[in-house]
Amino acid sequence: MKKKFSYKDILYKSKRLTVLGLVVVLGAGIIVTSGLDKKSEIPAHDGEVLVDSLAVEKENSTKPVSGDFDEMRAQMELERNKLISTLDSTINNSNNDNEKKNASDEKKRIMEYMETELAIESIIKQKNLPDSFVLITESSISVTVDQQELDTNTVAKICDIVMRETGKSADKIIIQSKY
Repeated sequence: MKKKFSYKDILYKSKRLTVLGLVVVLGAGIIVTSGLDKKSEIPAHDGEVLVDSLAVEKENSTKPVSGDFDEMRAQMELERNKLISTLDSTINNSNNDNEKKNASDEKKRIMEYMETELAIESIIKQKNLPDSFVLITESSISVTVDQQELDTNTVAKICDIVMRETGKSADKIIIQSKY
């Protein structure tokens, strides 16, 4: 007499259970990957501004690129102008108020950094200290000085200028020689 077919037999037998598990995993994989083909759909955005990581990496760098300070300033200004242009585009084209606000705040922060850097460099020049290149980031202020060896008097004067202009503490300030 032939035994009647039952779904319980499939579930309770280990070899069949393994096959069933593989079929379920394969089916789930197909369902998940088929949902990834929808290229026209844009996922919901929480309003955070996405920034070009290469520009941020260059902005956060504390070591200067080789070359003249004027070239380094021009390169930094070019990179920041690209970033500001991207932020302007976000501000003008976004429908998300939170995203617009974040882009606007980021643009304002970058503009303030640029103005403060110029002010610090000008004051250093007015005090007859060596030519310098100032780079302000979120976490630190880097001052590269065009002098072979830095004496403590020069470092103290530069540090004082930077602290007065930025309001940051001395532990956030890096003063280094270009050489």
